[in-house]
Amino acid sequence: MEHLEVLAAYPDDCRPLDVEPLGSAGGFSGASFWRVHARCGTLCLRRWPQEHPPVEGLEFIQAVLWHVTREGFDLVPLPRETRRHAGYVRHAGHLWELEPWMPGAADFAEDPTAEKLTAALVTLAEFHRAAATFPLPHPPYSPSPGIEDRRRQLRRWLGGHLDEVQQAVSSQLWPELAPLASRICSLVSRRGAKILDQLDRCSNHRVALQPCICDIWHAHVLFEGPCVTGLIDFGSLGTENVAADVARLLGSLAGDDAELWKLGLGAYQSIRPLSDTELALVEAFDRSTVLMAGLNWIDWIYMQRRVFENRDAIPGRLREILGRLELLDCLRP
Repeated sequence: MEHLEVLAAYPDDCRPLDVEPLGSAGGFSGASFWRVHARCGTLCLRRWPQEHPPVEGLEFIQAVLWHVTREGFDLVPLPRETRRHAGYVRHAGHLWELEPWMPGAADFAEDPTAEKLTAALVTLAEFHRAAATFPLPHPPYSPSPGIEDRRRQLRRWLGGHLDEVQQAVSSQLWPELAPLASRICSLVSRRGAKILDQLDRCSNHRVALQPCICDIWHAHVLFEGPCVTGLIDFGSLGTENVAADVARLLGSLAGDDAELWKLGLGAYQSIRPLSDTELALVEAFDRSTVLMAGLNWIDWIYMQRRVFENRDAIPGRLREILGRLELLDCLRP
């Protein structure tokens, strides 16, 4: 079996005593996972999808994780080295990584508390502080790449692609999804121009760029009780301003609760203060995420006809997105 062939590339203490296939482990990235019990402890074997990340992208991710660990941040899963001292294995057209199994559970959605929210934002700030010294070939201050990417995407949606997608929504393809998809498209059509204007204004801001996780939300933060025990899934890690991560994580933890936003921002800034410009970016990132997250799902399903292993979880995700989209005009602190 291919996962056993990959594990043979690692030292003897990683030799599997038992292997549990986990499929997608509840995610939608296309990666597959195995829990490996070995002499050195419990490990996680990941097979990345063929299209992502490229080798240079994975090497960048691993370099950042090694860097933050050397800076004293130890809540990330450092990849194990192969016998040849590589951080990954190429096999059967995929890239594979073997990491320690991180303790804890991503249970914020089942047991949300203010203590957990505060701990998550403090942990994110500590990661950012450790990653800030990673050397990057960029000017000290630059426009946010994520803001520019969202401007480009939203212009495409409002320039005609939204109409194409609305026409493609079919009750025959996925009956329970069609009303949600139609409602999301309608709200985006009504409110998209306002968010595009906000992104246009923020595109002129020059901010500090550094390695950021770029897809940090409650499903990627592990807890034991109120304490964070690990951050997982760095497949989207890239160069960005910290505002992108703050918005993504706090949006998933606090929703539209203004008091929780205030609490989370205060917790983050107790470690890493945010400038007024970065606070403006946090709002722009959050609002554009709310606006566009549902569109991405609808495009994948009705235009690209993607097939997802966790199909049953998708309507719930769209209902959650729709709930925040309905309240998009609520002001942030």
